[in-house]
Amino acid sequence: MELFDVHCHLLPHVDDGFVEWDDLESYFTLYRRCGFSGVIFTPHLYNPYVNTDVMALRGAWQRASKMAESAGLLSALASEIFVLHEDEVRGIPIFGEYALVEFPVDYAPPSFMEKLESLAPLTPLIAHIERYKWLNPDSEVVRMMKEKGYLIQVNGKALKRGGVAKEYVDKGLVDILASDCHGKVEDIIDLAEMISSHPDIMSKMSQMARHLKEVV
Repeated sequence: MELFDVHCHLLPHVDDGFVEWDDLESYFTLYRRCGFSGVIFTPHLYNPYVNTDVMALRGAWQRASKMAESAGLLSALASEIFVLHEDEVRGIPIFGEYALVEFPVDYAPPSFMEKLESLAPLTPLIAHIERYKWLNPDSEVVRMMKEKGYLIQVNGKALKRGGVAKEYVDKGLVDILASDCHGKVEDIIDLAEMISSHPDIMSKMSQMARHLKEVV
């Protein structure tokens, strides 16, 4: 079984994550103990509420990737792309296959479906869909996203709490669970627990991880 955490903010001193370099190795050890074989670093891009040191991304990634490799983890640098007013949605894709995107919590960004379509041939991966108050599991927009083959991600910690995250899962809409970890080790533990409790999602995630390993 191959499992990747495709959404986390563990690169030190880059965005709003709060992990220090001296502690990073312990996070990788925890991932391995929880059954993960890969982790994708996804620092924020274009988020108006987060100051991301874009110039530090590559250097931080190179250092972290060596540490991850020493712990037996495959890793990659991608980004969590905030979709709002930009005419062109750009970011660092996950192994050239997927674009992790997020939206404002309270309202739909203008022409956002067209912006998602412009990402082709990348497949949009909708981050923490449970957060968006303008969406719900029965909304037409969610139906359209699924019809277009977009992937839907829910945070493991949100699913553990229940609520709308559980509604998305219960309706079979969720493809990926992720930690969205900014530094709380419990987020990784909760993610592993929720994956093991949902074998259908675990199967989807394993297929995705095997595919990503093939394209590395």
